[in-house]
Amino acid sequence: MASVNVNCTVNNCYFWAKDNMCSADSILITSDSATNEHPSMTFGQEEEGNLVQSIGTTPARSITDTACHTFKSR
Repeated sequence: MASVNVNCTVNNCYFWAKDNMCSADSILITSDSATNEHPSMTFGQEEEGNLVQSIGTTPARSITDTACHTFKSR
């Protein structure tokens, strides 16, 4: 798999790194509708594969309909 740089400006996140980079090994992004359907969704709370399986596909119409769920407070 190719390496991808993920930029993040949330500097109180555990995965935030110098120059606004995300240092997480994997990233979970869903649509906002999935967040509404799974309000207790927290990355790392259960095995990532199981979480992704339980959520399924979550189409979005625009960037404003998406959310990153990799955030973990420092």
